[in-house]
Amino acid sequence: MSARPELVVSSVTGIDVVLPIAGPGVRSYAFLIDWHIRTILTVGWYVVAAVIYNRAWNISAPLTPNAAWFVYVIAPPAAIYTLYHILLETLTRGATPGKRMAGIQIVTRTGNAPTAGALLARNVFRLIDSFPVAYAVGLVTTMLTRTHVRIGDLAAGTVLVYARSDLDPAGSDDSVRNAAQRVKRLAAHRANDATDAVALVEDYRMLAAQAGKARRSGTYTRAGEYLDATYARVHTSLYRPAWHPGHALLTLFRDEVPAVVHELRPHIAWATALFILTVAVGYLMVHAYPDLIALFASPELIATVERGQLWTEGLLNVVPSSVLSVQILTNNIVVSLFAYCAGFLFGLGTLYIVGLNGLMLGAVFAFTSLHGLGDDLFAFVVAHGCVEISVMCLSGAAGAAVGEALVRPGADGRAASFQRAALRSGKLILACVVLLIGSGLIEGYISPDPRFPFWSRIAIGLGYWMLMLALLTGWLFGPVTRGARATRGVHA
Repeated sequence: MSARPELVVSSVTGIDVVLPIAGPGVRSYAFLIDWHIRTILTVGWYVVAAVIYNRAWNISAPLTPNAAWFVYVIAPPAAIYTLYHILLETLTRGATPGKRMAGIQIVTRTGNAPTAGALLARNVFRLIDSFPVAYAVGLVTTMLTRTHVRIGDLAAGTVLVYARSDLDPAGSDDSVRNAAQRVKRLAAHRANDATDAVALVEDYRMLAAQAGKARRSGTYTRAGEYLDATYARVHTSLYRPAWHPGHALLTLFRDEVPAVVHELRPHIAWATALFILTVAVGYLMVHAYPDLIALFASPELIATVERGQLWTEGLLNVVPSSVLSVQILTNNIVVSLFAYCAGFLFGLGTLYIVGLNGLMLGAVFAFTSLHGLGDDLFAFVVAHGCVEISVMCLSGAAGAAVGEALVRPGADGRAASFQRAALRSGKLILACVVLLIGSGLIEGYISPDPRFPFWSRIAIGLGYWMLMLALLTGWLFGPVTRGARATRGVHA
């Protein structure tokens, strides 16, 4: 065997499955291929859409872009670039085009295909791995860790391994070739009949016997590498869990998210208390010393308020509602994800983000109140702010849970504790993103529109907040199942 690091997975056959772990070089190669693909797709969409929109060979933005420019020219390439890894890794169960070309794939530490939740957690923590530039943190961690993993892999419990069972060297046994062809066909959902699945189990036993014999011989040839790779692929295929997107989403929002919220009640309580405290501190500071507003607000905002106007007045005359909604939604999601991922810094990053946002909100309310605009600002915020602020506290609580797992790891060690906390609390972050979509629409279409009276804004804000409670407690999708109740009881 080679001296390169390997993932060794126990098997019921008694012969371990050995998966060679991909190093920083091949990981970087795969990432660069994917980066070029998504960049070409992004730029290509923008160029074609801009030419069609301008009806000329011109890709410059119009002087007064409307909603169509943003919806058809800007939003799709932004979504392609942002969601490339998340969507493709989920759809392919761990193999983007770049990874396929590099001959590697994502697997769990048990050698199985990663779940959608693990892939989501892996990609959320790209925010940390990409710091400060060019994925510096991720590259350093892949060099320093024994299994060459970045922080996203630590959170998801995944590793990248070589997957080259398609290489068929001379000297391979015909039975091994047949097993390799069968597992490829079944992986592509092209099974001939039920006998294929039974034959795959027989292949598993046969491959285990041949692999054990080859390893005892002490020689490692290309044919032996092909045998090991085929054995690993059959093992992964047999132990791959079934995944039905509709049922997975229903289970997530009806059972799993309420269970996570129930477990994180102490973290939610103190994150909310921290936010309220910092709002009060920010308000009192600026109310007593108005000049301190310069620490929290831009000069343009300060000048507008001093003229007796809110910066939100006439907003829809400058930015269309659809554009405004997506801009707000993007900003809120990024802030929430940072509040969550910053928990990796032993919870200190989460404390900073939640506290800073609380200080800023309190300071701005104090400053507008000093100029007689406090009620106007409240009328603008109330429709979307009830849920938006709640999501900030929920994201902070999820990040704090990750930080606590690092500060107080269990008996299994800090890495295992971090992984469990990230996978568990990440489900709540997905629910937060869904809630922020509604908040973004409200803030773009309702909050800046003066045609909505004050009472309707309060009704919308409270109604959406009640909908959030129904989602987080599982009431929205029916009663919580018995398994989820048992989970709650164990956590309590």
